[in-house]
Amino acid sequence: MAQASTLDNRRFLVGAAIGTGMTAKAAAHGGADFLLALNAGRLRVQGGPSIACMLPLADNNRAVMSFSRAEILTRVALPVYFGACVFDPDGDLETLVQQVSDAGFQGICNFPTVVHFDGALRARLEANGVGLAREVRLLQLARKAGLRTCGYVRELAEAAMMADAGVDMLCINYGWNAGGASGVPSRYSLDEAAEHARVICEAVRARHPRLLCTVEGGPITNPDEAKKVAEISGANGYIGGSTIDRIPLEAAVAETTSAYKAVAQLQNRLHNLKSEWLGDGHEFGLIGRSAVITDVVQMIRKVANSDISVLVTGENGTGKELVARAIHLSSPRRHQRMVAVNCAAIPRELLESELFGHEAGAFTGALKARIGRFEQAHGTSLMLDEIGDLELSLQAKLLRVLEDGSFERLGSNSPRHTDARLICATNRSLRDMVADGRFREDLLYRLNTVEIRLPPLRERIEDIPLLVRHLLPRIAKEVNPHVREMDASAYRVLMQHPWPGNVRELRNVLERAVVMCERDVVTVNDLPLLDTCMPARNVRGADAESGSDSAALPENEREWILDALRRNRFRRQATAAELGLARKTLYNKMRRYGLL
Repeated sequence: MAQASTLDNRRFLVGAAIGTGMTAKAAAHGGADFLLALNAGRLRVQGGPSIACMLPLADNNRAVMSFSRAEILTRVALPVYFGACVFDPDGDLETLVQQVSDAGFQGICNFPTVVHFDGALRARLEANGVGLAREVRLLQLARKAGLRTCGYVRELAEAAMMADAGVDMLCINYGWNAGGASGVPSRYSLDEAAEHARVICEAVRARHPRLLCTVEGGPITNPDEAKKVAEISGANGYIGGSTIDRIPLEAAVAETTSAYKAVAQLQNRLHNLKSEWLGDGHEFGLIGRSAVITDVVQMIRKVANSDISVLVTGENGTGKELVARAIHLSSPRRHQRMVAVNCAAIPRELLESELFGHEAGAFTGALKARIGRFEQAHGTSLMLDEIGDLELSLQAKLLRVLEDGSFERLGSNSPRHTDARLICATNRSLRDMVADGRFREDLLYRLNTVEIRLPPLRERIEDIPLLVRHLLPRIAKEVNPHVREMDASAYRVLMQHPWPGNVRELRNVLERAVVMCERDVVTVNDLPLLDTCMPARNVRGADAESGSDSAALPENEREWILDALRRNRFRRQATAAELGLARKTLYNKMRRYGLL
């Protein structure tokens, strides 16, 4: 009685109507307040529906006593109610109650119950003395023996009988559960169920204020629905049978089996691919055999031999620079190195000089002339990444270069000419920017003579195994040479992640996994929490969208200088020469940004 009495003080009770020790332990671990050992729970784990408990398949009370003593009573510390059947008119109720008490149950409930029948069958049961009155008598005897009692009811009259008999708790049952593979349609909607329980709760509590009321079955298939019905009706809690074992188990087993099947198929596929090429774009680093990546590679081959401008679009981390390099390496210009510029990584007041060059004295600190990237790319390809970050004034100069190949250096009026094949990339919608007046429409027409859309990784999830096979050995060679491969559990997790950061995020995840791996096989335990991985963001930050970059400018200039320092092994003179800055100007900027 000490354990059972604690139920009165609970704010929201949850009972689990189960039929195995495994389910009992899981429910206890999940925080259930009490258990009901029912033959319906046993039948569910055997593959039958709950309603089969109403059939004369076996001696209900003997079966419940057997599995409860063997699997439940000795393995959980929760109050356990015995689900008693009184349909046998020759069964002695007092003897049954004594057996339940002696076995160590803390309570008893009337299940299977006559409340699940109606019409002529219900009337026949009542007429033969095995109706609700016999179930009420059982609970009265149980209470007299010191057991807690839970009365299953459906209608108000049944609840009143149970309440007047002094039961400790009512279970307002709406019939067999909907939902899952073997659920049946409910005669109640959620709102109807809540109103039905409200009427019963208010009526019985008017005469028995301390009576606990719970709800179960019918339309309630998840915790939110249970809480909603309880809050509207004023019920003290919820008892779950199918919703705790059958429905979650069906979903979990189906999902897990499907996953194992998929992993097995995946392993077979990987085995078959060991001696095969990793897709037509493998030579360019574009790994995959999916239809979308195959279309990209085919488009690359079609445009490579011409000098037309190409616009590569796609989210951050999808590999837009790889596509640009693939176009270049497949073109007649491949014998010269492609020149690449990230327009978002260079401060705006320096971007014009970076692209078109400047003469000595063109601005403060420009002590000597410097050629721009268009001159540097003469005879080869020039990639402009994040082209959407160009100001309108620079867009006009770019349009002129596209039209006739001519431009002027900053601080000069002398026209110069370049023969550079332009490949641009962006993660923005340039058409939307045109509509907003932030991008020239005529420039867009010149840039996207051909547009190649690079799909995000979530649209080619089947390529993940090939990407891992390509990346993992290279990462392991640099970080942890003992790592050889990845197991099926890790592949499954990778293939379920939405990859907001695309291939760049995948590489980052693999690098961390290889570092953490203590064996020669990466497992799911070596992977980071993927839901914490954030997509790569634009270097310029949110201010770039609004046209205000005053806050982002120092950080961008710092990165611009730091990149040049790294390329020149932190030799200031060479770095200043590359950037076209006076050595003193470079020194002052390095000191300002903490690079000394």
